[in-house]
Order: sequence, then structure tokens, then C-alpha cells
Amino acid sequence: MDRPYKQTPSEASHASEPIAAYGRASSRPIFNKAQIELLDTMASIESDEELMALKHAISEFFARRADEEMDRLWQSGEWNEQTLDDLRSAHYRTPYKQ
Repeated sequence: MDRPYKQTPSEASHASEPIAAYGRASSRPIFNKAQIELLDTMASIESDEELMALKHAISEFFARRADEEMDRLWQSGEWNEQTLDDLRSAHYRTPYKQ
């Protein structure tokens, strides 16, 4: 990784700003609880190996959620073999004017 894991002096100067807001006063996005938790977790990452392990854990979390949702759809009857066949031949590309 090119970027150091410790705060640079320019980043440290913003430490007094609330973690839940940034940008102009008129458009201050608020982070949700999950985003703040991830930011706190990422603050303790000190090596590329730790970063890769965190990324892997997050990927596993979302893969597990997708599997669970697919199982739910299949068991409820919303998805079946025909749905999968339809998806195999579907083209969801954005049409562009030529």
C-alpha cells in the first residue's frame, strides 16, 4: 500500500471535527452506526496483512448475506430454475445512442 496507516499532520488537524460530518455546512452527510464502527475498526489497522484480513472478513459477510437471500428466494418460490434460465440469457446493459 502506498498510503501510511498513521495520520499525517494535515489529517490530524481535522481531528477536532465530528466524525459524523464533513464537507460544506449545507451538505453534511451523517454516517450510520455501521459506517462509524467500520471507521473505528479501520483506525487500528497497521499492516497490509491486517487490511487484507479485514477486507476478506467483510467480503465473507456480504457473500453469506447473498447466499442467505438466495436461499430465502428459492424457498419462498420467488426464484426457481426458470428464473435462473431467464437470467442466463438476459442482457441488462445500458443502451447507448450510436
